Amino acid sequence: MRVLLIAVGSRGDVQPLVALGVGLRGAGHEVTVASTPDFAGLATEHGLGFEALGSSAADLMDSELGRTWLGHSSHNPFVELHRFRSIVRTWAVPLADDLAALVGRHDLIVSGVLTAYAAEALAESSGARHVIALLAPYEPTRAGWASLQPAVPEAWSRRNLASGSIGAWFLGGVLRLPGVRMRELLGLPRERRRRVRRVFRETPTLLGFSPAVVPPPADWPAGHVATGYWLLDAADAPGDPLLEEFLEAGEPPVYVGFGSMSAHDADDTMAVILEALSRTGRRGVISAGGVGLSSGSLPDGVRVVGSVSHPWLFPRCAAVIHHGGAGTTAAAFVAGVPQGVVAHIGDQPFWGCSVSELGVGAAPIRRHQLTADALTAMITEATEPARAVRAAALGEQLRAEDGVSRAVEQLGALS
Repeated sequence: MRVLLIAVGSRGDVQPLVALGVGLRGAGHEVTVASTPDFAGLATEHGLGFEALGSSAADLMDSELGRTWLGHSSHNPFVELHRFRSIVRTWAVPLADDLAALVGRHDLIVSGVLTAYAAEALAESSGARHVIALLAPYEPTRAGWASLQPAVPEAWSRRNLASGSIGAWFLGGVLRLPGVRMRELLGLPRERRRRVRRVFRETPTLLGFSPAVVPPPADWPAGHVATGYWLLDAADAPGDPLLEEFLEAGEPPVYVGFGSMSAHDADDTMAVILEALSRTGRRGVISAGGVGLSSGSLPDGVRVVGSVSHPWLFPRCAAVIHHGGAGTTAAAFVAGVPQGVVAHIGDQPFWGCSVSELGVGAAPIRRHQLTADALTAMITEATEPARAVRAAALGEQLRAEDGVSRAVEQLGALS
């Protein structure tokens, strides 16, 4: 079977699809990853084909528009959605143009949330099968624990279903933009906005997270299957000799990093992190990330790193403080270390609440609430012994799962 995996976004969005691709290739399928040029190396170094879509995601995230969207959490989800629409408009046309060139070349198309409607058009035009791959639960439900923005958290309520349906309707208006362009390019009839919701409800959907973290609610569509996390083999994770020396020289550090999130105030953010580490008496490993945190003058016991393997580093840490991206949250869960989420956008507040509700980390805060006092309290709470014990137990349970194999089995049934 010829499989096309469409993965658009940050590394946390793309790497799980690459892991899924490795599993599919191992099962004898021909696999191609379609993503922005940033991730060509990630795909090809794992033996997968690659097709470039649009321009660099890193450049877009580092633009003024990207920093406005990613750098500060909004106080209003509709403001955040408006900024997201502006982002999607900038890449919808070039992405759709490149994606349309792949029509008729694959038997199965697997798409993430950002490209689901465009992938549906590609599948419709070529007769391929289409499966959606999600890293967070987007389907409206009565279950507060499985709702991105629940009206009644942790409860079973029609209010959660109503709020989720409203959010999905507005999000669908943004996600349809690449699909509208695709339908024009492929000569397909224009569809109404409600079609986007039908695509998400009716298309078979694999959920790349564990049912131990998000128990599947009874009102999810039958075609939604939570398989467990899609992870690259930790044995392949490269180490860093200098960082290894630092880790062995003292107690396990607290990791602080905000992934691809950018900011206008990198110096202030760095000062907050250093102050919180000093107050808690903790050693620290700080990821420069999209914020561009400085590695200038640092106190003893603190290191700034660039790109580093989470599966290699996280098990060596006392806690992981991060932005709440699905990939980073999953890596900390699986590593079995407590965590705390400083949520910026999207599904990040959801993962922050999940961490807290599972008892494996600190209560989340939003990016605009990040102060030395708040971060000190988060590190203190996350490193409480009871949370470390629960995090270790959950990590052991998740490492026993094989999300990739289960997802490959589900996809193989479509061949």
